[in-house]
Amino acid sequence: MREFFKRYFRLIFDLWKYITNFWIAFWRETYRGTKEHKKGLLAFLSLCFVVLVILVAIGFKFSETATFCGLCHNMKVYVDSWRASTHNFASCAQCHYEPGFFNHLKGKWRDGQVSLVLFITGKGPTKPHAEIGDAACLQGGCHRKEDMNREMIFKNVAFNHGKHLEELRRGKKLRCTSCHAQIVQGAHLTVTEADCFICHFYKAGLQGEEYCLSCAECGSCHVQPKGDLEVKGVRFNHKKYIDRGILCIECHAGINKGDGAVPESKCVECHGEPELLQTKYPSEYLHRMHVTDHKVECYRCHTEIRHEIGVTPTIADFSGSCKSCHPENVHFGPREMYAGKGGIGVVDTPDKMFLTGIDCTGCHKSQKMGEAALFTTRFTERALGESCVECHGPGTERMLLTWKKILMELENDLNRRIFEVQNELYEARQTSPDEKDIRRAESLLNAARHNFSFVLLGRGNHNIEYAIKLLNSARNSTEEALALLGENYQPQELETRHTCTSLCHDGIEDRSVPFGDVAFPHEPHLGDMECGDCHSERTNHGQTRIKDCDVCHHGKGAGRVKCLDCHKAVGDVFYGKTALRVEDSPSFKANIVGCRDCHERILEGLESGFQRVKGKCVECHDGGYGEILSDWNRTAETLIRDLEPRISEIKQEIRYLERKGKHTFVFTKLFGDAEYNFNLLKKGRAEHNLEYAQEVADVTRQMLDDVEKLLWRER
Repeated sequence: MREFFKRYFRLIFDLWKYITNFWIAFWRETYRGTKEHKKGLLAFLSLCFVVLVILVAIGFKFSETATFCGLCHNMKVYVDSWRASTHNFASCAQCHYEPGFFNHLKGKWRDGQVSLVLFITGKGPTKPHAEIGDAACLQGGCHRKEDMNREMIFKNVAFNHGKHLEELRRGKKLRCTSCHAQIVQGAHLTVTEADCFICHFYKAGLQGEEYCLSCAECGSCHVQPKGDLEVKGVRFNHKKYIDRGILCIECHAGINKGDGAVPESKCVECHGEPELLQTKYPSEYLHRMHVTDHKVECYRCHTEIRHEIGVTPTIADFSGSCKSCHPENVHFGPREMYAGKGGIGVVDTPDKMFLTGIDCTGCHKSQKMGEAALFTTRFTERALGESCVECHGPGTERMLLTWKKILMELENDLNRRIFEVQNELYEARQTSPDEKDIRRAESLLNAARHNFSFVLLGRGNHNIEYAIKLLNSARNSTEEALALLGENYQPQELETRHTCTSLCHDGIEDRSVPFGDVAFPHEPHLGDMECGDCHSERTNHGQTRIKDCDVCHHGKGAGRVKCLDCHKAVGDVFYGKTALRVEDSPSFKANIVGCRDCHERILEGLESGFQRVKGKCVECHDGGYGEILSDWNRTAETLIRDLEPRISEIKQEIRYLERKGKHTFVFTKLFGDAEYNFNLLKKGRAEHNLEYAQEVADVTRQMLDDVEKLLWRER
C-alpha cells in the first residue's frame, strides 16, 4: 500500500513538472519570438483593434437605424408610420434617447439589456411602450422652445403649446407625448382629438368651470364662424345669431358623448399588487405617475369621449331629464314631426331647424309650472315666442300664433271630411256596392286618419311645412274616398296656399331688413308692389330678384332718399371708413364735393358713365384733371384685377375642404375679413378715395397671404 501511494504521488509530481516546464518554455519562446518580431505583432494587434472598433461602431450605428428596429415583427407598423411621417429625417435614437453623450450610452445599455432578454426568451410585448422626454423634442435642430408660445391652428382649433406645457392643466403636468402619442395606426406621433376631449370634457357638466375653464366656453378653442356655411343643403350664416348673444350650446346640443370614466378593471390590466389595487390614490398622484413620469396614454385608463355634431337629440334623449322617469316614446309624436318622417303619402320633410342640429330645448326653455300635476311643465305661446325673438329677432314671436291658426283651420276642415267619409262608408256597407271600392275607400280613410292624428299628436307647429303637407294629403285622400263611394261626386285637388306674410313673415311690413349694405324698410314699398316683384319663389328662398332701385329712386324720384342710404359702400370708401384693420382716412374731396356734382345725370334718370364724370372734372378744373381721373380709374381696376382671382381661388379651395368634411372656420374668418375689404373696394369704386383704397388693398393682400399659409398647412 505504501508503494502504491509513493508511485501515485511521484506520478502527480512528474505531471506537474511537465506542465510547469511546458509553460516556462512556452513563455520563453513567446518572449523570444515577440522580441524578434515586435513590429509585426504591434501592426497585427493594431489592425485587429481598428477592425474591432470599426465593427463596434458599425454595429452601434446600425442598431439605431429603422432597419434594425424593424427586425422585430411587432415593430414593423411603427417603422412604417415613421417612414411616412414628417419625422422620417430623424433616427430612432435621436428621439428615443435623451440628448447628451452619456444619456445616449445609458439608453444603449438599457436597450441592449432588454433586447438580450427578449432574444433569449423569444418573447416580446405586442405593443411596445416607449417614453420620450421633452428634452428630446426641444433639442437643437428640432423644435424650438421659443416657438411654443406661438398660436397655431389644429383642426380648426386655436392652440398654444406653451399653455399646455408650461402651465398646469387641470392640476396636471403634461409632456409632449401626452398628446403626441402613437394612438392612430399608421400615423407617427399624430395628435388625435381623443386626447383633447378626455382632458377638456371629463366631468364637464353644468359645473364645467369647476373642473376645466376651457370646457365651459366654446370660444376658448373654436373661432367664431364667419360667412355662409352649407349645412345639409341649407346655407347658414352664424353672424346674426352670435351678434344676438345666442350661445353655441343652444343649437349644438348633445355634442359630447361618453364620460371618460376609469373602470376599476383598467387597473388590473397592468397591476397585480394587492396593496396598489386596494389603495385609493389622489388624482394628482395617479396622473403624475402615469402621465407625467411614464407617458401612459389617456385612453389606456379613460373610456372614450366624443365631441361631434351628430343626430339632433330631443328631450327624450337626455338621460338626466325626462328619460329618467318617462318611457322613451313619451315625446314620440313631436320627435317624428320635427324630424319630418312617419306620414303616409308625403315625402319626408325634416324641419330646417332639425337639419341644423337644434334640439327641443332650443325653443322650450322658458317654462311655467303646470297646475294639473306636480313637477309638470308647460310652455305658453308667450314663452315660446320669446325663444323665437331671442334667435330670429323682433317680429318673429307672431309666427307661432299664425301657425296654430292655420293648422286649426285645416284640422277642423279635415275632421269634418273624415266624419263625412265615415258616414258614406257606413251607408255604402248597407247597400253593398263594389267591395273593392269599399276596401280602397277604407284604406284612404285610414291614411287620412293617420296623418290627422300624427299632426295632432306631433303638434304640427314643430314642423309647419310638413304638417301642412300631411293635412293636404289627408284632405285629398278623403276627396278620393268620397269619389269612390259616390257615383256623381267630383273630387277636388285641395292645396293650401299661403302668402309670405301669412305663413312666416307676419308683420314684416313694419320692420326693416338688411338689403345689400343698407337697412331696407318694407312699409313704404307695399303700396303697389307684391312680394314676388322683388323676391324669388320659396324654392330658392331668401333671394332678392330686383337688380337695382333706379326706376324709383333716380330721375324724378331723386332726392326721396340720400344717395348714401343705398350706395353705402361708395360712401364708406369716399369717407375712408369701415375697412377692417385699416385706419379711417377720408378723401381730400370729402365735405367739399357732393355725389350730384359729378354724377349729374341721375336727375334725368340716366347713368353717369366714366366719360361723363371725366367731363365734369375738366369742366370744373382743367384738361389735366381728366387724365388724373383716368389714372385713378386704371389704378383702381388694377387693384381689383389683382385681388379678384386670388379671392376666387381661395374661396373655391375653402368650399372644396367643406365638401370633404374639413373644418374651415379659421380659414373662413380670416378670408371673410379679406373678402369684406375686397367687396368694399369693388362696390365702393376705389377711385373715390385712391390712397385709402391702396392701403386697404395692401392689408387685404397680407390677409390673403396668411390664409394661403393656413391652407398650405392643411394640405
